[in-house]
Amino acid sequence: MDDVLKYCIKGFGEPSRQISFWDKITYFRVPKPVWLRMSPQDEMWVHFKNMQSIYENGMVVWGHVIQANGLLFEEGRDDCPGELVYSIDRKRRIDPELLAEVAHKLYRLKGTQPHDANLIPIADYLTDQLTRVYGMKVPRSICPTIPCRISTTFFVRKHLPEQRLCKTLMPILVNIEKPHVVAPLPARYWPQSFIDWWSE
Repeated sequence: MDDVLKYCIKGFGEPSRQISFWDKITYFRVPKPVWLRMSPQDEMWVHFKNMQSIYENGMVVWGHVIQANGLLFEEGRDDCPGELVYSIDRKRRIDPELLAEVAHKLYRLKGTQPHDANLIPIADYLTDQLTRVYGMKVPRSICPTIPCRISTTFFVRKHLPEQRLCKTLMPILVNIEKPHVVAPLPARYWPQSFIDWWSE
């Protein structure tokens, strides 16, 4: 998996990268959903206000889905939000299997009332499904080995193989400065071998 991430970083480029005007108005253009236009208080606006920045300056890292709108796992037309866990620790190798374990532990908090006070905000936010977070720290009780964070994202079907969520591990872009907005790295920059695995 290390080679996959290296391929993605090389193909997409290091920050600050230049996105052509044509790509900005076509492949990288992400229309705001109708429901967001009707919800000016929704913190999902933070994501859209930082889209250009994340494509130009985001760091490529591994991300793992914690939860996402169920529509995304099926064929369809609607783009939908979801939650990703990741690490921006540049000094350590991030094991995708460890991220998967962290994601599963976090998801199991949904609908619960943890005794650990550090887990209550995460459980409440995952249960609510309309709360947005950007860079929420994962407590060490969930992952003691590497510092992880959680961010809400918006899954764009045209940026995913098969235009849906086939698997829950993917390369993502993350703003290392606040707000820690994240987005899946568009599949155009994934190696074909990873696309084949992901789409199985």
